[in-house]
Amino acid sequence: MPRRNTALESLRQLCALVSPFSTRDQLLADWPSDPPWQALLAQADTHRLLPALSVALARHGLEDRVDADVADILAAVADWNTERNEGFRRQMRVLSAAFNAAGLEPVWLKGALTLLPAHGPADGRLMMDLDVWFAGESRQRAAMAVLRGLGYASESEVAGPRHYPPFFHPGEMARVELHCTIVGPHEALLPVDVAAAGVESLDWDGLRIARLDPLSRVLCSLAQCTSPDSERLATAEVPLMKALDFATRIHDDFGGVVPPALIARVRETGWERSTQRLLTLTESFFGLPNPLASDPALVRMLERITSWPRWHHSLKAFRSLFGAGGRMVLANPRRAPAMVSHYVARLIAPGAPKER
Repeated sequence: MPRRNTALESLRQLCALVSPFSTRDQLLADWPSDPPWQALLAQADTHRLLPALSVALARHGLEDRVDADVADILAAVADWNTERNEGFRRQMRVLSAAFNAAGLEPVWLKGALTLLPAHGPADGRLMMDLDVWFAGESRQRAAMAVLRGLGYASESEVAGPRHYPPFFHPGEMARVELHCTIVGPHEALLPVDVAAAGVESLDWDGLRIARLDPLSRVLCSLAQCTSPDSERLATAEVPLMKALDFATRIHDDFGGVVPPALIARVRETGWERSTQRLLTLTESFFGLPNPLASDPALVRMLERITSWPRWHHSLKAFRSLFGAGGRMVLANPRRAPAMVSHYVARLIAPGAPKER
């Protein structure tokens, strides 16, 4: 009899529970006789899905299926996340008001959109920061002045490939990431002028804010998960929360069908292969129908890191030593201690995703 892989079982059950495509009947039909709750909680923590798990169980009326001690943990996490998101929402409103006073209409991106009234602050999204964009350098400089006027500080005003260095406020929870592009350095996927042309203005209880159009929103979400030169999602550098965001965008904005315009854009810009792999993963784990040919490379990598995380990181270290990482060490031997320290840290806590 093959050995039971509890970690992978728990990851698949977690993804089924939080998926926007799941129904209560489907979940009950596949409900295990002895759910591995501790392993499931560990996977939810690794992939920043603990609040989403709590909300999903309530949405499907499955709270009575949860062990009492697990229910207590999830309730505490849900309360904490609700309070935290309400604080983020208040911060976002203060920022929007200040931008408006300076004649600016902020374009809120990514997780910040879940704080709008249509979703509410307790939707289960674990927030890390607030992302905002203004088209044009002059508006971005004006936005920086507003942030400084509110007491925010940043390391510099030199733009990176996607946003300026984060702005921090000693009295606020969220750092603010002021974007100069949407998906830089992969500008071809969503050029700034195309994104700006599709911006949708909104009235948010008297505040003037904006968001990207649906296609631009899902392209932004796609770039958070993968890119032609990276498999960040499957190496745990990006948690599955990002893939769930992508699947949820398609579920909410396109009726659960990957839009042909997205397929056309990724083919035009050289993103087809990485998108194939992502869509294979989101179909396998979240049930999002994949219109492209299956490419299970990303699924296999995620299964491997879930089942044997230390082996996965050992293999990565070996490949790095005889690849670009080895060349870096030869060129600059002082890098070696940092690389060893990073490898040891990943062996000690192999499930911890990198901050993004």
